[in-house]
Amino acid sequence: MIADVDEVLRKLLIREIDIKGNEIDVQFDMPKREWSSRLSKPTINLYLFDIRENLRLRGSEQYRTVARDDGSADIHRNPVHISLRYLLTAWVKEAEDEHILLSNALMGLFRNPFVPEDLLPESLRSQPTQIPIEVANFPNEQGPMDKFSELWGVLDNEMRPAVMVIVTVTMDPYKPITVKKVSTRELSVFQDTSKPQATYGRPPAASTPTGYLEGPDGQESQVEVTLASSKSYFAATGKIRSDKYDLSTLSAILVEKQAPLQIDAQGNYALHGIVEGEYHIDILFNKKVLKRQKILVPAPDGYDIQV
Repeated sequence: MIADVDEVLRKLLIREIDIKGNEIDVQFDMPKREWSSRLSKPTINLYLFDIRENLRLRGSEQYRTVARDDGSADIHRNPVHISLRYLLTAWVKEAEDEHILLSNALMGLFRNPFVPEDLLPESLRSQPTQIPIEVANFPNEQGPMDKFSELWGVLDNEMRPAVMVIVTVTMDPYKPITVKKVSTRELSVFQDTSKPQATYGRPPAASTPTGYLEGPDGQESQVEVTLASSKSYFAATGKIRSDKYDLSTLSAILVEKQAPLQIDAQGNYALHGIVEGEYHIDILFNKKVLKRQKILVPAPDGYDIQV
């Protein structure tokens, strides 16, 4: 993808500056002293010196979930927005000609705040938005790579007028993860069945395996706390499906509690605070029962109902 961005910038500069033939080179080499000494004609150089994630474009939610018809869901990690930072320089023997070439390159890039669609290769056509081009925009982040004087020192070359060009592309290296829908949740309530060695003082917390009781004399007696399961409650979710009826015209009742069930636009419904056992759900149309569905809680095959 980086090589494709290089080629896009090359074509954009050639078109905007109206370069004929090979009168001006567009290169992407590291502008070291040895490289610049070999130049034989005017050259625009775009040196890619920094690659980093654009944190401004990172959303608060890093994952999104897409439901599937079979009740499972695909979990997608959001793509990464990568900013490619180029150091644009012009290399001509005469300073006046250098400044003219640098100005023409600047004007050409300023005319294109986004990469033109007709210059995009196939690999960049699937970008979610237009690809922005930032020109001569000094970044907020501070660091050695943002200080051009230090950068030129590393390159071992004389410092020249330079412009930062930032191209931000979206990369999606992640594959979605498919997970099964959770249809049953269990809540177990425990009770304290401890037998303290001393009966005075306040009892310890039920969740504490070992506790202490304080007597009238201020001394503490250790007690062992054991937990025993008292009761389990379940929450269950299912989906009502129908090829004949509009879901908005249907209603549902949990027969054992004579409690209406809320059905959303997709046909999803939920049961709350029920214990293990057998239940029945009536599906109604115009207050008439279309179907009575028996369900077991917990149910190994889910709670979907076809009407």
